[in-house]
Amino acid sequence: MKEEIIKLEIEDFEKCNNIWDMERQKEIARQCYRELLEGNRTTYIYTLDGEYIAEINLVTEMDDPDYTIPGRRIYVSRLIVKEGFRRRGIGRKLLDFAVATAQEAGYTELSIGVDLDNYAALMLYIGAGFDRVIFIGEDEYGRFVKLLKAV
Repeated sequence: MKEEIIKLEIEDFEKCNNIWDMERQKEIARQCYRELLEGNRTTYIYTLDGEYIAEINLVTEMDDPDYTIPGRRIYVSRLIVKEGFRRRGIGRKLLDFAVATAQEAGYTELSIGVDLDNYAALMLYIGAGFDRVIFIGEDEYGRFVKLLKAV
């Protein structure tokens, strides 16, 4: 099996529906597409024999300094592994790739947000070095934490 991490081309955006339900999450899909067009979001896809299995996004600018600081801090967004492929190390591979990509681009910090009830993701991020809590809050989805990793 051939595994590869590729940069998503805008014309292939709809293929992400293989990873997550874009129809059910229309507003998020519209926001991600808009940010891709604006150049504020870069999406990387993990493929297995050409099939879209997982994605991770790097966002350069948000209206929240916990998440982004121009030229210094980049936001890791939407790490999603397709059901049936979880717990195989794919998320960690994508996360390590995103960290290396951000570091190569000159960023010295990465931020990430995670729901506190998503224990598997929380442990993945802490294990990958996102070890500084910069915010604990609650939104319509529940309690969450913002974590920071220095590189």
